[in-house]
Amino acid sequence: MGVRIKKRGSKWYVYVNYHGKRKNRCVGTREAAERVRRELEPRLALGDITFLTESKTQVPTFKTYVEQWLTSYAETECKPSTRRSYKQLLRVHVTPRFGSKLLTEIRRDEVKRFLADLSQVTRDVKGQPVPKFSRNTLRLIVCALRTVLNPAVEDGHIESNPAAKIGKFAKSEKPAHQATAMTLVEGDAFLSAVREVCPDWYPFFPLRFDLTCARAS
Repeated sequence: MGVRIKKRGSKWYVYVNYHGKRKNRCVGTREAAERVRRELEPRLALGDITFLTESKTQVPTFKTYVEQWLTSYAETECKPSTRRSYKQLLRVHVTPRFGSKLLTEIRRDEVKRFLADLSQVTRDVKGQPVPKFSRNTLRLIVCALRTVLNPAVEDGHIESNPAAKIGKFAKSEKPAHQATAMTLVEGDAFLSAVREVCPDWYPFFPLRFDLTCARAS
């Protein structure tokens, strides 16, 4: 329970949390935010919660909120490359699924089902169906969704982030094969090929090969 202030972009916001009820308001400058906080703290201590019961701003749809997020929060808080990555992931994968939903309508079980559906999508490789999305891609998709919804909690639109701590779908994918050192036979063949194809580089390899074999033995 309490009142706090936070800067978002170039503006300052006041956040109120009173027995699980949350609300925020943009007040412009830091001085204005500090003044509102000083006014609200004694009111809440006396049980005056009119600030919380005032009419709320209509909850936006996910698509609308993403558009606002990309031009406000992401523009100031994310690196350009990160912002481009989030924008692509949201446009291609997430918004088509949740775009028309209000933020309050996105539930945790729906996010899990969304990722489960993506994990079942396949593509044809030499006549064999293989997963279209790797675990790492799924992790990036859910990361984009989670990152967008974090500010929605702070803005008071949702109680908690339904994309937080999703579980196995968000785990990084382990490589299918582990690197191993060459055997002596393989090393000799490799050095012979280097001597024949690019002899100028040959002096660089024997020492490295000997060290690799020493570590492997």
